[in-house]
Amino acid sequence: MVDDSSIVFFMGKFIVGMLIFVRVTGMMASAPVFRSPAVPVLTKVMFAVILSIIINTALWEEHPTIEFHPWLLVLLVFKEFFVGLLIGFAANGVFYAANMAGGIVDMDMGFQTATLFDRDNMTPTLIGQLKEFAALMVFFIIDGHHHLIEGMFLSVKAIPLTTMEITSSTLTLLIKMATTVLILAVKMAAPVLIALFLTNLSLALLARVAPQTNIFILSFQMKVAVGLLVLLGSIPLFVLVAKWAMGSFQNDLYTVIMSLYPGRV
Repeated sequence: MVDDSSIVFFMGKFIVGMLIFVRVTGMMASAPVFRSPAVPVLTKVMFAVILSIIINTALWEEHPTIEFHPWLLVLLVFKEFFVGLLIGFAANGVFYAANMAGGIVDMDMGFQTATLFDRDNMTPTLIGQLKEFAALMVFFIIDGHHHLIEGMFLSVKAIPLTTMEITSSTLTLLIKMATTVLILAVKMAAPVLIALFLTNLSLALLARVAPQTNIFILSFQMKVAVGLLVLLGSIPLFVLVAKWAMGSFQNDLYTVIMSLYPGRV
């Protein structure tokens, strides 16, 4: 027969499982692959439930007992969702950089000219999506999804479900990662940007040598042709840079998780 102490015990474990589920859900809202609207919501929920059950079972003895207090649980739910979002953001840096690099290239090649006249224009960044899909392939090749799940498992062990402390080292790491995303985006777009700069320089010299040439019309075809050719030729370089950057961001992900451990400075 089940007594009151057993009911309280299993209620505490159920609450722990729900908090882990909220943390995993937060990660899926911002993590690579899972944040994509192409992944069905039901698939995300089922995966979050399965992963939560596995983590809860593996760390069954280590979890604290959490009593049922509505206001306390609301605060813990918000905290857990924030932790999941932070983990997903830390793992998503290379994809942000790839999309930003493609946006820069699109603007220089002329694919984003519509945004110069209409800021509310929702024209997608074509090269940005291409680079993001290429980064996604590299992500699967180096088993990045495994590292993401390992990071979630580590976060449950390192960051208690009841407390969390955002230290100065956490803020420093996040600022460093945001700066790294900007630098990485420029590096990914550098080959095409240099080629387009040389193309503009050549067209400017041509305009001086042959003023009768319609440089304005000629520049559209030239910039698109040169940009696509250099983009095709720089794919191996992009893969190498993306692979190196993902390894660096995976280490930063673990560092961010450990910096949230209470008691660290």
